[in-house]
Amino acid sequence: MDALVENDTPLAWVGVDTVAERAYRLLLSRDSTTVDDVVSALGVPAAEGLAVLERLHHAGLMSRRSSGEFFTVDPRHALRSLVESRERQLAAVREAAGPLGALFDAARRTGDGGPGTGVISGLEAVGDRYYRLKQAARTELCALDRPPFLLAPNEPLDEAAVGRGVRVRAVYAAASFEADGGWQELGSLVSRGEEARVVPALPIKLAMADRSAAMVSLSLSVGSAEYLYTESPPLLATLGEFFENYWASASPLTGEPGSGSLPAAAPEAPVTGTDGSHRPTDEERKLLALFAAGVKDEAIARQLGISPRTLRRRIQELFTELGATNRFGAGVAAARRDWI
Repeated sequence: MDALVENDTPLAWVGVDTVAERAYRLLLSRDSTTVDDVVSALGVPAAEGLAVLERLHHAGLMSRRSSGEFFTVDPRHALRSLVESRERQLAAVREAAGPLGALFDAARRTGDGGPGTGVISGLEAVGDRYYRLKQAARTELCALDRPPFLLAPNEPLDEAAVGRGVRVRAVYAAASFEADGGWQELGSLVSRGEEARVVPALPIKLAMADRSAAMVSLSLSVGSAEYLYTESPPLLATLGEFFENYWASASPLTGEPGSGSLPAAAPEAPVTGTDGSHRPTDEERKLLALFAAGVKDEAIARQLGISPRTLRRRIQELFTELGATNRFGAGVAAARRDWI
């Protein structure tokens, strides 16, 4: 199987499926293509042909014009971008090995695990300790959150914590917003004072209060509730550093620092700098942040309260302004303009 992937469909290593790669190879010799071209070349229904082109477009291998035509992107540039993106993801996994190994060791100690270190199992026991952890916080609550979700968001607890002067910071995996209501829950938490950021993926779930107590998931299986609870200073220091690394690299979803706002649904008027150059609107900045975090188009559209078609139009307008054909190129161009 590995030999087949390596020799016949190498793009599978960067997330391009076999059908999409076959279409891409066929279309590389064309200046432009349409859904009908893909349908004819692959012998698939129109809906599947469009889906293939959309997958290639999302991967940055094709660009799309308002006319509905698709254009292949030079693979020497597009594939380099895909490989670099996958390398960054793998590097994040590699960096997680040390802290996760420490958790593995701590969970299996008998008498030398330090003060208050142990495994909590069962939904009721996990929920009880989680609520007590939040209620005990006096200065800071830090969290890494991702599916599967075992407990419903407890907004009154977060609001009460902020009311006590507790700084609440959370980094969410992009998959947290794919389910219906995900963005609404985040907006409600942000309106209560939470600072929220997003990353493409997270290896664990974490909740930590005042750097004095923390809970970390030991299982990410649906329906399984097993966490490590610790008050051990060395382990807390490690978890604190682990959280800060993700916080520093995550994309803010709350606008400018302290604004507590999410992207508005309505498009904003262009902003012009004193030198006559176009300056990014809040929506453009936040679209770029969501791109960098790997949030899917469907989730972005739901958050903005617009249709996927309208979102695609706004993204294309942003690409046109930046002279880019894909998300990676837009991020590079935006960085050059000091937009992000």
